[in-house]
Amino acid sequence: MISSTHEATFHIVTSAACINYGGVHLTGQDPPSGDEAGRRKSRLTMFDMASSADTPRARALGVELRKARQATGMSTRELAELVDRSGSHVSRWENGKLTPSEADTATILAVLGVTGSERDQVLELARDALQPNWVAPGTDKQLAALTEYERTATLIINVEPLMIPGLLQTYDYARHIIGEFGASSRSEAEQRAQQRIGRQHVLSGKRPKRLLAIIGEAGLRYPACPHDVMAEQLDHLNHLGTQDNIEIQVLPIDRPSGPAMSGSWALLEFAQAKPVVQLEHYYSSTTITDVKAVSRYRVAVETLRKAALSPPDSANLIAGIS
Repeated sequence: MISSTHEATFHIVTSAACINYGGVHLTGQDPPSGDEAGRRKSRLTMFDMASSADTPRARALGVELRKARQATGMSTRELAELVDRSGSHVSRWENGKLTPSEADTATILAVLGVTGSERDQVLELARDALQPNWVAPGTDKQLAALTEYERTATLIINVEPLMIPGLLQTYDYARHIIGEFGASSRSEAEQRAQQRIGRQHVLSGKRPKRLLAIIGEAGLRYPACPHDVMAEQLDHLNHLGTQDNIEIQVLPIDRPSGPAMSGSWALLEFAQAKPVVQLEHYYSSTTITDVKAVSRYRVAVETLRKAALSPPDSANLIAGIS
């Protein structure tokens, strides 16, 4: 349970607030020297993992730490003071660029008052944070990381052979699809549909993300929802396709392509981080950051774009179906 106040009754020291890592001084203060520098370097080795982590679990861990901090009303600077680090250090933890060790994570959670099963789940993320790929039962476990990826991406490429991509779904379509994928109740389907619609804000605003959606024709013609729901969805799809930052291509049924026959996946590109591939399954999801594996998906995108209809022809096909 997360405490409702950030009044700490104790002060835990995990390492020096001023750290030089890889030749980069993190706090903007005069760097330490001599024996003190050596001691601080060894503390960093003990408490922090590689700054180049930026893995799916590291991103998810950062999201959970930020949520826990914000729940207390604490600023990054206030938390930094309690754990004797710099504000930039805490920010790096929260954006996944620098990954705290399991021991360091336990200290943070103690300061924030996180206990019980919630604490155990966050510590599990910290324990395996440097693994480049992540397979998790239940898509909810990776939703925080996916949302963070979408928020920070410059380009999102979504391949969906049998349904409409989540970022382009209407609420009613999402509710019906989530129900088909095993939601335990109508209320759960409605809640998850609301969460999915909430993620769509990345496509609007002052700096909307670029989205390329490659959709299988079968997903347009044979939906797992009522006809009226699909008709609204198709109209919504064509409306979104007129936006400058959204490009929609339909892969015809008579043009089967291997990269689309294996299921749904998304490739996310970033300005200052390596790309990520997200695979969706019936009741699990996989996040891939391995460079060689991701490069194959980049090639697959070009293969699919050549096989798919052009955006204008795709819009005409969608209009004809609706």
